[in-house]
Parts: sequence; structure tokens; C-alpha cells
Amino acid sequence: MGWTVLVTARAFWVSGAEARRELEAAGCRVVDAPEAGPLPEHVLIPLLQPCDAVIASNDPYTAAVFAACPRLKVVSRCGVGIDRIDTAAATEAGVVVANIPDAMTEAVADFTLALMLAVARRIPEGDALMRAGGWGEFPGVQLPGKTLGLVGFGQIGRAVARRALGFGMRLLACDPRLAGGRAPDPPAEVVSLQELLERSDFVSLHAPATPETAGLFGSAEFGRMKPTAYFINTARGALVDEAALVDALNRGLIAGAGIDVYAQEPCPPDHPLRRAPNTVLAPHNAFNSVEAAREMSLRSAAAILDVMRGGRPRCPVNPAVFESPPLRCRVQAG
Repeated sequence: MGWTVLVTARAFWVSGAEARRELEAAGCRVVDAPEAGPLPEHVLIPLLQPCDAVIASNDPYTAAVFAACPRLKVVSRCGVGIDRIDTAAATEAGVVVANIPDAMTEAVADFTLALMLAVARRIPEGDALMRAGGWGEFPGVQLPGKTLGLVGFGQIGRAVARRALGFGMRLLACDPRLAGGRAPDPPAEVVSLQELLERSDFVSLHAPATPETAGLFGSAEFGRMKPTAYFINTARGALVDEAALVDALNRGLIAGAGIDVYAQEPCPPDHPLRRAPNTVLAPHNAFNSVEAAREMSLRSAAAILDVMRGGRPRCPVNPAVFESPPLRCRVQAG
């Protein structure tokens, strides 16, 4: 008999028709949450209690959630970020967690370059002027010959680097996983964060959200950037002190910013970033290409079906759960 699968991920609703059919063909009952995530814990728990699995947005999956939902067997993240999933608690409770670490790489990299171009060439300002019936000049900054500093050089950081090379940019990279010297692919000069901030014309953030990276960018970091430099964040809002960013923009300590992610999402209507000068803001949409959303939907559904059929998902976040006595699903030997 198939499982009951809750869906809180908006991308699945938009682009998951094929994935939904695959779940239903396997006998699963697919239930959409009344609104897209991230959902607060008190809303999430009653929705999850009758379910075996969830295709998850960036909802909070905590020890309390696992304890309150004993039927839950799989959290299949329709995305890459797992900063709101307590994976240790999931393992202890016997819940399998899976994500999709590479499905959105190209989409986010494209969007990062789009933000760089939009803020540096002042494209939204020109668009707004034209729509208001006006006409004027907006001198901007070219990318060729400029230095791009990538804070985080994982899959997305490297994909951004490849695109930047096509624009004739110089590359700096800062990532604790890289040794000194040059990163292997694509070539970038590996430097400290301080040196990267001081030398870069564009600083693009691609680090994961962890306790160590929380608040990575604050007043000191923005103060080290060139006053002609631009800050781009398509990673996670928790990495940035947003008050410090707004202050840097208002005081002209940096030239501008392109932001897709926020400490609180949805971003509040009265958030000071919405009024900050020289900014291009997006509603956490970098991942959301048609192609990426379809891939995420198919793979998040496949992870659930893999476990339901006694197998393991392609990308388990907590593989130790399969050796855990409280494992809530049955896994075939071998």
C-alpha cells in the first residue's frame, strides 16, 4: 500500500505534475498543504501527523516535530538547504532525510550573474523610468576586467565562476575547504576573506548556512569592501547582518547590492532593505527555473519512492539512520 505524502514545497506545486503522477502511480496519496512553506511548527505538525513522508520546503523539522509525528518516515527536501532540519534528531527518531544538492546549481548561478548585471548596469532603474513615461541615462559598471570574489566555492560558487570567466572577470575564492594556491576548476586565486573583501569589485556569497557561518557578513566585512564594490547574496539570509548591510548601503560604504535571500522569509513589507538605495531585490527566486523546479520535483518524489520500496535515496543527508534501531521504514538488505 502506498504512503500519504504531504507537499509544502511551492516548486512542486508549480512544476511537479509529472512527479505527482509518479507518486500516485505507485499508490501514494499526495496531499498539498493549505499554503506553501516554510510553515511554522504549530501549523506543520497537524498536517504531518497523518503522513508517511513530506516533500519539504524550508520548514522547521525539529525533534519536537519528529516526536509529534510518529508516522513520518521521510523528509525529502525539495531543494538543497537543510539548515532548518535537525538531522541528528531525525537520525535519533529513525526518519530518513534526503535533499537535492545539485539540481538548482545552474539556475542559481544564472540568477547570480543576472543580479550582478542588474545592479551594476542599473537595469531596474531604467525600466522604472520608462514605465513612468520618462527618459534618461543611467551610467553603469561593466563586468569585463573586474574582480569577482566568491565566498564559498562549492558547486554553485564554481558554476558562477565559470560564467564570470566568460565575461572576462578575474576570480578570487575563499573557502575553508580549499588549500592555498589555485582552486582546481575553474582557476581562481584562493585568498583569505579579508583579502577577498579588499580586492573584489563584486563579492558573491555562496557559503552554506551553519552555526559557524551565521552572521558571516556584518559591519566589519562591509567596511573592508571597496566603496565601488557590489554585494550579491543568493545563499542564505542568515549569513548576513541585514542591519549592517542597510547601513552600508545608506552610507555609501558599498556601491550596491543584489539580494535574493533574507533572514526572515517572506521578507516583511516594512523591511529597511526594501527602501535601501542601489539595490535589486528578489523574492528567493534564484533556484526557480522551469528546468530546475521540474528536476527538484522528480528527484524529491523519487527519494520517497526509493525508501517506500525498501531502498535508499540517491542523496541521503543522514545515512547513519539506516543503521539506527528506531528506523521507521523497512530497508532491504544489500
